[in-house]
Amino acid sequence: MTKSDYYEFVMEAFRPAATLIRMVPADKLGWRPGPKFMSLGQLINHLTEPIGDGLRCLITNQWPFTPDQMEEGMKLENLPSCNVEQALERLGKDKALLREVLDGMSEEDFAQMPVSTPWGWKGKLEVMALSFREHFTNHKMQLFLYLKLLDLPVNTATLYGVG
Repeated sequence: MTKSDYYEFVMEAFRPAATLIRMVPADKLGWRPGPKFMSLGQLINHLTEPIGDGLRCLITNQWPFTPDQMEEGMKLENLPSCNVEQALERLGKDKALLREVLDGMSEEDFAQMPVSTPWGWKGKLEVMALSFREHFTNHKMQLFLYLKLLDLPVNTATLYGVG
């Protein structure tokens, strides 16, 4: 996969995610399907945690947290929330950041550079980048399910951005 292929692959997930985020009712940001689930506001905040910045951290091996800070920050009660406008702004910024990060490396580095995360993942940058996109896709599906549970008009076309 080339850097351009990867960027387009991510954009294919970002487009329908933006549509789903726009559907989040402002008065439902605190809603959660159960006590052990993220709220809608926490979910859209987490969904828009940048892929571009994550790749930059992988490349530089400089992370904004220690493993202990990450563990504490991932506790449900510590997860930050945001509103729809903030989530869409974050997603837009990440598009530009991802393009910048990819443009700043060679195709060979993207395909072959060995990288690791503070939580123990290790591998080639390209494979890790695909894992970051998969993580995004899983949370996009979670948002789809939340909206479905709220009886909002979502369907397979909404999830995949078809039509």
